[in-house]
Amino acid sequence: MTRYDVAIIGGGVIGWSCAYHLVKRKPGLRVAVLERCASCGRGSTGRAAGGVRAQFGTAVNVQLSLASIRAFERFQDEVGAEVEFRQAGYLFVTATEKGAEHLRRVVPMQQELGVPVECLDGPGIHDRASYLYADDLLSGAFSPADGYLDPHAVCAGYEGAARRLGVVPLYSTEVASLDDDGALVVAPAETGNRESPSPAARGSVGEGVVRANEIVVASGHWSGDLARRLGLELPIEQEIHYLAVTEPFEGLPDLVPMVVDLDTGFHFRREGAGLLVGCKFRSVGGRFTGGSVPGSPVGAAASSALDLRADPPFDNAFLERLAEVGPPRLPLLSEARFDTRKGWAGYYAETPDGHAIIGRIGDFIIATGFGGHGVMHSPAAGQAVAEIILDGECSSFNIRPLRPQRFAEGDLIRETMVL
Repeated sequence: MTRYDVAIIGGGVIGWSCAYHLVKRKPGLRVAVLERCASCGRGSTGRAAGGVRAQFGTAVNVQLSLASIRAFERFQDEVGAEVEFRQAGYLFVTATEKGAEHLRRVVPMQQELGVPVECLDGPGIHDRASYLYADDLLSGAFSPADGYLDPHAVCAGYEGAARRLGVVPLYSTEVASLDDDGALVVAPAETGNRESPSPAARGSVGEGVVRANEIVVASGHWSGDLARRLGLELPIEQEIHYLAVTEPFEGLPDLVPMVVDLDTGFHFRREGAGLLVGCKFRSVGGRFTGGSVPGSPVGAAASSALDLRADPPFDNAFLERLAEVGPPRLPLLSEARFDTRKGWAGYYAETPDGHAIIGRIGDFIIATGFGGHGVMHSPAAGQAVAEIILDGECSSFNIRPLRPQRFAEGDLIRETMVL
């Protein structure tokens, strides 16, 4: 069997970004991407909201975002794919003193790092977004460079470019363990409710082994289970998050920023002639999902009884929660109609501090645990992994706060600006 220079486990946006950046830097490098689904981006990538923002609470996330935004701005020219990046901005708002203090603390840090963000008071929010109920709002923050895009198009773009440069896709392939020689023991994947392979999604290796000089773990919410098979411990837990799309309705401008209410987690952006909306929600069974109140827990793990090979089920009670928290901030939402067939759920891969894991541990390079930020940070993550493998370390960003060893060392910094 072919021996690869690099085997990447995970065919979502992070895995394919890693593959692309590796072969872009070093043409001829033998790289394979192993994915348990039948085609790229069929896990959490394709179920993401597509938000891209540099408004974060920690410097490392801001830096990853700024680099990724620059990459998305030139994505079509460099990668050769249209990802519909609309820089409509992100608008965070809060009606609490706690939220206002949080923005007063993080906005100067963001500005110092180069984010074109401005603080707004209540009247300023009304002037920028008159469709919001703003009488109770104390503070807000807006950056026009943020926006949203098509998550699956990003993944497919990286996949297509990487494959044109010689990367080998091994779809419907599950990693079972390591053999005594350090090779990956693989078998045909049981894909749950995933779709059949497309004609372009070739290359399943069947049962056997895959040998590589370097192995990258980039398997998102499956990473904790996969790590244990490889003899590692990664503190990755799954959280279920929900999104819904309204039917078309009038009353909003064509270009609407991603609006985030820090107090309730209610957020929305344009999706065609309607809106894509989400909020904090506690599903039946007590799984808390979402959360953006500064300093609050992000959530709890999804039930271990769920089949992680299948998409998580949509809970219609989520729409009831939206009806409670949405219209008070966006009155026009009370006129919107929802089609339950246009709602979905997906997994976040969460870590204890709300930051991704990027770095080397033992014989593996880890790039996982992005907690809903995988799509927006995929360009920077792929670049960082390529530098670790080809140069021995990442020099473009200070990713020390993301190193895998931080959990054992107790050196954690919590990201608070999460959805």
